[in-house]
Amino acid sequence: MLEPDQAAELQAKHSVTLHELMQLLVAPAALLARPPTSAFPVGAIGLGVSGRIYVGVNLEFPNLPLQHSVHAEQFLVANAAACGERGLTRITVNAAPCGHCRQFLAETVTAESMDIVYKGNCYRLDDILVDKFCPSDLIEPGTAPLLLEQQHNAEAAEAAVKAAMESYAPYTRCPAGLALVTNSGRIYGGGVIESCAYNPTLNPLQSAYIAFAAAGEASFFQVCAAVLVELPEAAVSHEVSTRIALQCIAPGAEMVTLPLKLLPQQP
Repeated sequence: MLEPDQAAELQAKHSVTLHELMQLLVAPAALLARPPTSAFPVGAIGLGVSGRIYVGVNLEFPNLPLQHSVHAEQFLVANAAACGERGLTRITVNAAPCGHCRQFLAETVTAESMDIVYKGNCYRLDDILVDKFCPSDLIEPGTAPLLLEQQHNAEAAEAAVKAAMESYAPYTRCPAGLALVTNSGRIYGGGVIESCAYNPTLNPLQSAYIAFAAAGEASFFQVCAAVLVELPEAAVSHEVSTRIALQCIAPGAEMVTLPLKLLPQQP
């Protein structure tokens, strides 16, 4: 993530506009991608309403099916959300967003006004996702905050609880969060980020992996423990699939599942 003053310094150094700078950053971002299966690196650069610039790359889990992959646009949105961003005004990518990602972007609070740039052309989401299925098809507008709006679940101290409390789960109403703990004691949390089309949903492990990768951590062998927090007897549970995935990518990690007790919403 680049703060506005850091972006301004780069603009001055290279004598470019902000939008030109975003285009210049896409190729270096793609070099950070981790696609061991497809060998197809994707980079995404996003401009927040705060003026910050965020990076997204595609991530693939070794030895796991392709549906566990995280797309660059998903990484970007989750990265922005983790930094407290409240909207994206522009996204620049080095490859056309797939249908999966176009649907995922429809979840964001700035979906209608956000510019999407690829192959030198600028689009709005309505241009590339015609007659889109959107959150308002499932939930009444104004009754629940959209993705990147402030979520009102509650605050919590522990990383997994905090991730669950800040997760985006308006469709299942089953917030969940996961914290990955490394041998060095670092903790990386991530919460579920749902999509109204369901399949583009990011599960807590994928979101935690985004935080893990964004911090520069290299190997899952550094993960020694994981804490999953979700509602007891939830209609949707991530416990079984998360345990299976961890056995593949971090076989030495111990996993604990804790019940999430929702606190009253803050005014």
